[in-house]
Amino acid sequence: MKRNKLFFISGWLFIVSIAQSASVQHLDVEVWAEDDSVFAGYCQTPGVAGCDLDGLFASINLPEDSLPVEAETGKLIFIADFQDFSGGDYKTQNPGFRSVQNALFPNELISYRALGHLRYWDLAQSAWMKAPDDVQIALYGGLEVLDGVATDYTACEGQLLCFTSEDFNLESRTVFAGEGVSANPELVVDLTDQSGVLHTHLSFFLENRQGEIGGPVGAYLIEMQLLSNARDTPSLPFLILFNAGLQDQQLADAILALVDQTDISAPTVALPDTPFNSLSILGDVDLDGDVDRIDVALILLAEQNGDALQTDNIMFDVNADGIINRQDADVAKNLCNLRLCRIPEAGETDPVSQVSIFDPVSGQLFLNDIQFNNEHYQAVLEQTAENIFSLQSLDTASVRYTLSANYDEQTGLLEIPALLADNRYYHLTLRYIGDLFFQLETVENIEN
Repeated sequence: MKRNKLFFISGWLFIVSIAQSASVQHLDVEVWAEDDSVFAGYCQTPGVAGCDLDGLFASINLPEDSLPVEAETGKLIFIADFQDFSGGDYKTQNPGFRSVQNALFPNELISYRALGHLRYWDLAQSAWMKAPDDVQIALYGGLEVLDGVATDYTACEGQLLCFTSEDFNLESRTVFAGEGVSANPELVVDLTDQSGVLHTHLSFFLENRQGEIGGPVGAYLIEMQLLSNARDTPSLPFLILFNAGLQDQQLADAILALVDQTDISAPTVALPDTPFNSLSILGDVDLDGDVDRIDVALILLAEQNGDALQTDNIMFDVNADGIINRQDADVAKNLCNLRLCRIPEAGETDPVSQVSIFDPVSGQLFLNDIQFNNEHYQAVLEQTAENIFSLQSLDTASVRYTLSANYDEQTGLLEIPALLADNRYYHLTLRYIGDLFFQLETVENIEN
């Protein structure tokens, strides 16, 4: 059966739902990264829906100063409700996934990996057990990365995504059942925006094995972890507990059967401001000054998530028909220039970000990301004579780019794969000649 992946909440219904029952509260998954690792934790920003951990515990009479952590495994438990007003019976778009300020790279691809098997809280037996054979949870909303999309940095020559075909599966799903995970165990949650911000909701359905909505009253538990295409280490696995018709005390009993009631300190990080985008050139949804494969991917993800057209995402409606759909992605792809909308051939460089910039007026060369001995730095060089540059400053880089410069201490060569100068890109090599001076050795124009 066809499922509607977008559940609208009118203003008055949202207010009523919050005031009427504590069971509609939920905990969002907060995402951040440090070095090469991804982390997932509780959102605890005051006043933000999905972040009120204390309020949720108070509403269902759980002990103070405790966290929903499974005692046996130490896994965090995020709580949602299949009967919240936004989804209706047996459906929910909670928990959401949101990043923290400056915690992820721009255009970083975040995916989930489904794990384990579906567990069920049997109210009659007051016990957790394997879910009945005739019930499952289906998760929709993630974009399937097909063979036509490469997400490896190396394969894409520094790009996050490479298109090789027009075939995207918009009906991808993950199925959790008592015997394990089936369908697509790994799907894309979303791409961060140009500020590294992510906030999205997927769609969970409680259903029988024929895909018909509904299931026994109780609570359900699934397991997953988060991954990034820019980092090698995924998050620790975590659990999502869905209430399916339990009263508050019954839900508390189900949670208490899992958790360790000792005081555990949760990671605390600041929630980023919600970004607001203005209209840019046609098809440039990430507002970076061009139309490329990232723009197309963002439109596809918005269509997959069922995003409604609003003032802050109007640039996604590329064909101006009032809705965000696959046709917008097709138009955007046709607007791409050749340089950014195909996989680079061998030996071809594909610059995407202004990691390196030369200002001909000041003669300064800004290198925002230089990799040296597995460390990243930012530097400013100034032209002092023809083909000669002196190092003016060197600091640790707080942001990494997809096409960083590279310095080889043994050869003294500084390679800059994509330098922007006078609206054109160049591939440069400079050699260190001592006393903080570099000599320009090669310059190659990168054709669009």
